[in-house]
This record gives sequence, C-alpha cells and structure tokens, in this order.
Amino acid sequence: MDMAAKDGELRVFIVAGEVSGDTLGSRLMASLKKLSPCPVRFVGVGGSMMCKQGLKSLFPMEDIAVMGIWELLPHLNKFRVKLKETIEDALLFRPHVAVTVDSKGFSFRLLKQLRARYGEQGLVCPPLFHYVAPSFWAWKGGEARLKGLSEFVDHVLCILPFEEEVCRLNGLAATFVGHPVLEDVLELNLGKDTAENEWKVGGNSEEFRSQYGIPSGATIITLLPGSRLQE
Repeated sequence: MDMAAKDGELRVFIVAGEVSGDTLGSRLMASLKKLSPCPVRFVGVGGSMMCKQGLKSLFPMEDIAVMGIWELLPHLNKFRVKLKETIEDALLFRPHVAVTVDSKGFSFRLLKQLRARYGEQGLVCPPLFHYVAPSFWAWKGGEARLKGLSEFVDHVLCILPFEEEVCRLNGLAATFVGHPVLEDVLELNLGKDTAENEWKVGGNSEEFRSQYGIPSGATIITLLPGSRLQE
C-alpha cells in the first residue's frame, strides 16, 4: 500500500478462467475498492461480472476455460499463446499485487512463470496470491503437493476453514476468507429482514420432502455441476 500511495493508485493484476472464478473475482474487486485508501486499477482476464467492477480484460475468459488433459490437447497451442500474452501484459502493467482465482492449471503456470520473469530481469516480484486453495484433501498424498506451491505462491485465500491450517503446516501462508455460498445466502435473504452479520441458513428436511412429494425414507441425491460449459 505504501507503493500504491506513492503511485497514486493500487494496480491489481487479476485472472479468472471460469464462471465461478468470475463471481469470486468480482466480489474481491468490489471489496478491494471499498477497502483501498487510493483508487484501484484492475487489468487481467475475467468475465462479465469482473468487467462490471472495472476490469480491463486482455481477452475473453472462455479462451482459457478448459479442464482435463484430453480437453486441453486440441487447444494446447492457443493455451500457450494466451499464457505468454498474459505474462507479457502483466509485466507491462507493473502491478503492486497479482491474484489468480481458481483454475489452477492456468493460474499456477502463470504465477510460476511470472515469478521467474521478474527474477530474470532482476526486479522485485509483487506479492502473488491464489484465491481458492487447490483440493489437496481430494488427492492421494495431496498435502505433500502443497509444499511446492510456496515457490511461486506467496499467499492462499481459502474458502474452507480447515484448509488454512493445513496450508500453513506445509509451509504455505494462507488465510480462511469464507465460502462464497454464504454470500449467496446473504444476498438472497437481504430482503427478508436478515441482518448482514447472520451468516447462517436453516431449513426443515420434512417440509422440503413434503413440498416436493418425496417419501420420508427415500434417499436424496444432490447433483452439483461445475460452472464450465462441459460440466
């Protein structure tokens, strides 16, 4: 912030590669604008929600919204071009901080190469943040993979409470910032006399079953698709 105050603005390079990341990124941007004592300028990659918050997006977010090795292969050259373009634009922008939002396939390559480029030029790299910890708890030996992240990630913003401690135990600075679903609930309930500090939602399972004609002994399966088109 001292450097931002000297420059008269806080320059944030922020990248998201999917719809859910666009939502998270836009909320982060809105909060930064409220908290920052000086004007904030955003450059990077994002969708419509981030652009509404003032992001100058280098190219459509959908250009990097691919998942899995088989999905990536046909677009590998385009992916590499977009990665190189993003790194070059980040260097030209001279950000005070860089933030990647989820999409670890693109984000981690970006952060790793960005740190390397700053080192090659003998420059001090800005703090590199990653928003949403990788799902290490879902991988076999996943915690061990966290150790390598500290080489190119300065701080992780976690959405699950236990992730912060696990990241720190593996040498990775982290902060639990809350889950976005709680913000969704808050927004849905603002018109229902819900105070902004009531970060809870309640329901009645019997009323739910009755409303949708579900027998009391039946098993309910919830399907939660991701935000990418192929999901």
